[in-house]
Amino acid sequence: KLQVEASYTPLGDTIPSIPKFGMRVRIPETYHTIDWYGRGPYENYPDRKTGSLIGLYHSELQNFIVPYPAPQDNANRGDVRWFSLSTQKNNTIKITGLQPLNFRAWPYQEDDLENARHDYQLPYRDFINLNIDLNIHGVGGDDTWGAKTMEKYTNPGNKPYYFGFIMEYIGKL
Repeated sequence: KLQVEASYTPLGDTIPSIPKFGMRVRIPETYHTIDWYGRGPYENYPDRKTGSLIGLYHSELQNFIVPYPAPQDNANRGDVRWFSLSTQKNNTIKITGLQPLNFRAWPYQEDDLENARHDYQLPYRDFINLNIDLNIHGVGGDDTWGAKTMEKYTNPGNKPYYFGFIMEYIGKL
């Protein structure tokens, strides 16, 4: 087991909002079965979660990601207490939050989203890009015409943040 903690302390009071506070890690592509206890089963965000109830969920990575016609951030799951990614041979990486987390998993990188115009152009990498976040910025667009995210769903950059989680490897069961 490995306990991971991170903190952020702003150096000034003029820092704008930040998109999220968290960590990113790459894991082998064979860890494509996802289980979690948190909001689901569908993607959800701080300002898009009332229809996603807290429960125990299961998905394969190919069904976990959301194939939008124009590539963009997707697949976030919020208010997660723990999640795991497993191989066909039941090797498992489990993440347990010291507080509720957000997470998402993709078979591509953030840069790939920026460089593809359509979902089918996203490459499948030989790893899974896993984000483990304390908080993320809401989606916004409440009026369907591009309204900004409500302030209560943003992350002020001039406020300190702290979070942690325990990462453990569980061999064959």
